[in-house]
Amino acid sequence: MKAAMTDCEISRVVRTNAGMCALWQPESFEFEEFEDWEDWATDDQNLVVSTVSGLFIPVNVGGDGVFQIAVRWGEGAGLTASEQQHLLVSSEPYMLISRGWFVLGGLEDVGDADFTSGNQVPLVPGRYAVTIHLIDWKADPASVDEVGKPTESALPDFVITLGIDSGGPYRTKVQTFERK
Repeated sequence: MKAAMTDCEISRVVRTNAGMCALWQPESFEFEEFEDWEDWATDDQNLVVSTVSGLFIPVNVGGDGVFQIAVRWGEGAGLTASEQQHLLVSSEPYMLISRGWFVLGGLEDVGDADFTSGNQVPLVPGRYAVTIHLIDWKADPASVDEVGKPTESALPDFVITLGIDSGGPYRTKVQTFERK
């Protein structure tokens, strides 16, 4: 099914103590007990199955932290000139299947009903190609103040772009970027 896209963007600060942020299809992740979430989240094979199914897109940051993540979709979705200039690496596309919403948060937020209800973002149902871009925002002079702190207009750490389903092939690895 081809989704009709309208240009949209959200930008959020995402915290993770699990070393991974993510974008996910919320109806697919409801855990009865913490142990159920823990069994799912700590087994890479479970994460791969969720990724292959188009329900979970890992933004594997490799450590705990706080990250600014922008998500863009629509015909004009892409990187700004400044983001392109400071682009470190882009992932191969992942597949996301939307049932009308997505959620962006830390891995520990997946399946948390309270977090999900307050953070759902509407997205036309359909299949999307999702690419994650890592931006070196600190290298942009307009993004840092005189003491090296991010300015209000700082570039994000990550830009996630959603495009119309390309038919694949799609990335299925939990590791977001290939290490060289």
